[in-house]
Amino acid sequence: MAKSAAESPLKRGIPGMVTALALTPSGGVTTRIECLLLSGRGRLVLTGNLMGEAKDSCQVALSLARSRARRFGINPAEFLRTDVHFHIPEGLSAKDGPSAGLAMLVALVSAMTRKVVNPGLAFTGEIPLSGKIHAISGLPEKSAAALKAGITCIYAPKENVSEAGSLGKEKEKGFEIAGVDHKDFLLGVF
Repeated sequence: MAKSAAESPLKRGIPGMVTALALTPSGGVTTRIECLLLSGRGRLVLTGNLMGEAKDSCQVALSLARSRARRFGINPAEFLRTDVHFHIPEGLSAKDGPSAGLAMLVALVSAMTRKVVNPGLAFTGEIPLSGKIHAISGLPEKSAAALKAGITCIYAPKENVSEAGSLGKEKEKGFEIAGVDHKDFLLGVF
């Protein structure tokens, strides 16, 4: 069976596009988070497979990016004249919304700074307005999906890293899980 566009690893980096990890009833999957900037008035546009809490995660990502704009290298005035469009082609269920919050923030900062995120990276983690990254469920399943998709590094909540299980052979192949606990880890991603 052919992989969908959302499950295929990115071949090259594009500003505003990152890989997120989700948990479905059949296991872990990779999905693409797309963020496009448009000339506008600061509106948030949401399309695609964004259900329930995923919509809230987009708003939280926008608020966090605005609150830390200068620290991320973004002119705060850009948010007032730019519409932010998030699109999730497929793969997120309503319960995955919070765990995609970290990927949404990374996609937005990538788009706003016009910096590419390494396509070998994937992100999972809930991120509330405090900026502290909260634990998620299904990291072993998400890790398996990342490996299958050719991802080399997952950024996941620090408190989940021990759940990834035995990744000994995968670590030898260059696969790693980087534990993060606060939104400021972004400063080292680009």
